[in-house]
Amino acid sequence: MSFDDFKTLVGLSFRDPQGTARLLIGQNWPLQARWMALLAAVSISALLASLAAAIFAAPAEDGVQVVMLSQQPMVFAVMQIGAIVLAAGLMSGVGRMFGGTGRFEDALLLTVWIEVLLLLVQAVQLVLSLVLPVVAGLLGVAATALFLWLTVHFTKALHGFQSLLKVTLGLIGTAIAAGFVLSLLAAALGIMPEMPQ
Repeated sequence: MSFDDFKTLVGLSFRDPQGTARLLIGQNWPLQARWMALLAAVSISALLASLAAAIFAAPAEDGVQVVMLSQQPMVFAVMQIGAIVLAAGLMSGVGRMFGGTGRFEDALLLTVWIEVLLLLVQAVQLVLSLVLPVVAGLLGVAATALFLWLTVHFTKALHGFQSLLKVTLGLIGTAIAAGFVLSLLAAALGIMPEMPQ
């Protein structure tokens, strides 16, 4: 994929996300290339997060540097990989439960592409944080909306569903159920944060 192809695909993602999803799936990327794209995207995201943490890190009240997850790029990257793989698994698995035809490999490719688009937003947000912090904050909210919007449209295209509303409701229900299960798992493993006394 050339840089011009990349720019065209980015623009198409905002104009016609479902067409973009079908185009990406139709390219039949090898599975190894999809995993490599995931590793590349997550690595860049971790570097951007670490850069942001270094720029905007603030000392704690006792003068000790506050350690954030974004200051631990390897941990951050591993968690992102897990989240993206989980999202791809849910996108493909739950969709198939409701009669969809999407494959995990294609769902993985689409979730990686969403991550790439969010990386572009993350880079712009980092620059804006230096000159227009308020706008950068609004861009963070827009990034969340973009993630949800792309996920709904990509899921619809992946499985060949007809109703955007049903896909949206399915996404919300899946997110709630997954959050509940993950919170139970975290509590069982004793990794839930302690509540302040």
